[in-house]
Amino acid sequence: MRISRALALAGIDSRRKCELHVTNGAVKVNGEVVFDLGRQVDPEKDSISFRGKRLTFGGHIYYVMNKPVGYMTTASDPHAPKTVYDLLPRTLVKSSRQTGTRTRVFPVGRLDKDSMGLLLFTNDGELANKLIHPRYHVSKWYEVRVHRAFERSDIPKMVGGLRLEDGWARVERVHPVSPRIIHVSLAEGKKREVRRIFEKLEYKVLRLVRFAFGPLTLGSLPLGKGRFLNKNEIRALKQAVAGTEDTEENEDGS
Repeated sequence: MRISRALALAGIDSRRKCELHVTNGAVKVNGEVVFDLGRQVDPEKDSISFRGKRLTFGGHIYYVMNKPVGYMTTASDPHAPKTVYDLLPRTLVKSSRQTGTRTRVFPVGRLDKDSMGLLLFTNDGELANKLIHPRYHVSKWYEVRVHRAFERSDIPKMVGGLRLEDGWARVERVHPVSPRIIHVSLAEGKKREVRRIFEKLEYKVLRLVRFAFGPLTLGSLPLGKGRFLNKNEIRALKQAVAGTEDTEENEDGS
């Protein structure tokens, strides 16, 4: 297999970002720095290291969390007072530099500090890349509570598209649940896109919860808690992105 695919399988990052790690000289194969993206490797025979640490190719991990408000989805900001990694079990870590029996995982997309709900973690970089890229049309569902009654006349605007400061934005579907609670879905998303769409229409978002990601739902998972996915849930996630060519990564729109 190609070196970038091997790095993704080891949980380093998405395949596209792994390619950047290779071209930046962060990867060695059998003690030699590799820059060639076409380099073929065999994880069972070759010694592959990333930033000086030899990689292991164990099984993949899939973990879902019900993120509370106030926690940042980041692994790199040393000034963040609270991050989602503070809520992970001790067997899972954020840094590939940490050793021992812990396994490094990373979030699939993100939720901003003021948002809550379903956040998926994995060390399966290839699947993570597909789940958040718009080409694969994996919908994310959000429950949005606003400060005033929602006007149904705004639905065509949200579905048809609104111009934001960084380009056009739209939702896939809109389901009003009550006068001030609306369910919306996105297959792609710019940063904080759901909030900015509602703000564009002069609604103040009081509460935003992601309750579904493709076939995966939040269910009765308590706030601030998490669990490992079962085999059926993992299979459903993989089926959701099956049969489409891999492409580069994008952000979520919470």
